[in-house]
Amino acid sequence: MPAVALAALTALTLAFDPRSQLSTLERRREAEATAARLLADQERSVFDELRLAEEAVGRAQQDLARVEQARNAAERALAEAAAAEGEASGRLNALLDELRPRLAARARMGRAGELAVLLSAPSLSELVKRRNLLDRVLRRDAVLVAGARDAWAGRERARAGRKAEAARLAGAAASLTELREQARARREERETLLAALRTARGFHERAAAEAAAQARALAVFVATLPARGEAWIAGGHFASRKGKLHLPSPGTVTVGFGKVVNPRFNTVTVQHGLDVEAPAGAPVVAVAPGRVVHAGWFKGYGNLLIVDHGDGYHTLMAHLASMRTAMGEEVETGDVLGTVGDSGSLKGPYLYFELREKGRPVDPRPWLAN
Repeated sequence: MPAVALAALTALTLAFDPRSQLSTLERRREAEATAARLLADQERSVFDELRLAEEAVGRAQQDLARVEQARNAAERALAEAAAAEGEASGRLNALLDELRPRLAARARMGRAGELAVLLSAPSLSELVKRRNLLDRVLRRDAVLVAGARDAWAGRERARAGRKAEAARLAGAAASLTELREQARARREERETLLAALRTARGFHERAAAEAAAQARALAVFVATLPARGEAWIAGGHFASRKGKLHLPSPGTVTVGFGKVVNPRFNTVTVQHGLDVEAPAGAPVVAVAPGRVVHAGWFKGYGNLLIVDHGDGYHTLMAHLASMRTAMGEEVETGDVLGTVGDSGSLKGPYLYFELREKGRPVDPRPWLAN
């Protein structure tokens, strides 16, 4: 049997393998049961639950970052403590090396030896001279002994500090492991919710209805923004840039403007902007000069930035992971406004981009440079 035919037969066999089908159905049932549990309160919307899940993930990540910083600080402190202990041990060893032969000589000489040295002096002046020399030796020995004691105490303090930092590091490492598991669990809960929304028709239709309602709410919100009559673009109005704009983040447009049919459930939704496939964390920039009139969370759109370009034109960028600008800030073309993310997104990381003229969404494609 040819290899291709054998592979096709194997795939067909697996496709109709009852155990494989049962496993797939079980995974889907678990995802949908989890979503049903999370959305049991009919007063709570899909996007509210998604936001709660994202906040839980965010808190877990913040705790993780905080403990990671504590662990890094403990590692640095441990290295410093170990270096201090090594330095203290070095000072102690140097003093002991100097003191050891002197003490050994004193021990051999004994008290009688000192008297013999003094009494063997041929004259009184030599006796006084020898006495002074012996006193200087004794004072030097006393200084060395005191220094050795201090060095010993310093080494013990450094050793205790190293042990304390090692214990702190071990505790931080244990906390880090636990928090990583918590963050992973929160992320899995969020992904389970999204998986059910994507595979269960009822959840999908509910999410689509809520998305449409939030699109209307966004239109009302944009209409309430204070309009600026002046043009922000030197040498011409925003309209003069039609056909010359670039996407806020380089990527591929995966969903266009207008009606969109879901291939799985055959449901129809209306898209007021473009879905741009871009990697998570990619920079999102201003497409033209303007002023930021909104920078914050908006239900159904996650972290949302709106830039007023004057003459009734606004650009909207949604589902950002982070925002690097604030309301009222003036921006220039190419200024980084934030990063691509999946906040408030039912699809995963991507950039949602809208262009509105006097509050009305218009297709951004004709405005983009080829």
